[in-house]
Amino acid sequence: METLKDKYKEYFKIGTAVNSFNIKENHSLIVEHFNSVTCENSMKYGVVLKKNGEYDLKYADEHYMFAKNNSIAVRGHNFVWHNQTAKQIMDHSREEVIDILRKHMILMNEKYGEITYAWDVVNEAIEDKSDEYLRKSVWKDKLGEDYIKDVFRLARECVNPGTELFYNDYNEYVPEKMTKIERLIKSVNADEKLIDGMGMQCHVNLYYPGLDLMRKAIELYISLGLRIHITEMDLSYYRFEDRSSMDKPTKELEEKHAKLYGDYFALFREYKDYIDSVTLWGAADSYTWLDYFPVHNRKNWPLLFDVDGKPKEAFYRVMDF
Repeated sequence: METLKDKYKEYFKIGTAVNSFNIKENHSLIVEHFNSVTCENSMKYGVVLKKNGEYDLKYADEHYMFAKNNSIAVRGHNFVWHNQTAKQIMDHSREEVIDILRKHMILMNEKYGEITYAWDVVNEAIEDKSDEYLRKSVWKDKLGEDYIKDVFRLARECVNPGTELFYNDYNEYVPEKMTKIERLIKSVNADEKLIDGMGMQCHVNLYYPGLDLMRKAIELYISLGLRIHITEMDLSYYRFEDRSSMDKPTKELEEKHAKLYGDYFALFREYKDYIDSVTLWGAADSYTWLDYFPVHNRKNWPLLFDVDGKPKEAFYRVMDF
């Protein structure tokens, strides 16, 4: 069977999110099909920095060495996020926080920079539940309204030359949020290009956003002079606001799921000159964060491989070109 990474070698990297469960459960599948990985949680600041100020890099090391030992490239994820932030660093002055963040970036680059080709420098900073522009964040509170520009400038100083720096967000295809993201990119890149690319998370479902909105989003970010990474793709069987559950999808829903996956990847291939990687947020349906969000313990089937690690019809549609 031809692999995902071989089929797409002339288009873009094919990635997956990794964690301690799936690098064991789906070891062969990941090594066979993917040439890029993103640590799902293990490199996030609030995970590696403990309350006593000490670093715990056990899981980051484990997941990074899995990639390195199997010749798989890494997307770094992430430096600054309103969530999973080590709150104790906020007990410092603005200058001290900048210095602490600088040391963190240098450490993470020294440890994991060898095979890391991009970093999500700032994650999910745009507010999408109100008319506010930036989301409430301890980073904004401490560093000020222009903190995103400061963080990207700092990252530029701290990571290896040639490593691409990304702004990463979800609902990046919603028109109102696209407008805010455009404002952010133009503001940060006004005087010098600090943001290299847009991380389009691409958490989508069977009903929304559809190809037209996704195309408009891609076109917008290209127009801003950005490279594009699809960073966290999964295709949920449920509308976001739907709190119902099903034991398993109907054949009709499985067909819709497969067709839509094929259509999305066909769209990505159209923009292969701008899209450098497409990462799925998980390896197989045996583990997906969507089993726990937005409804806890509701089974979902959002990926290309089933709970046994076998290719689904969606896999074959993605490969059918």
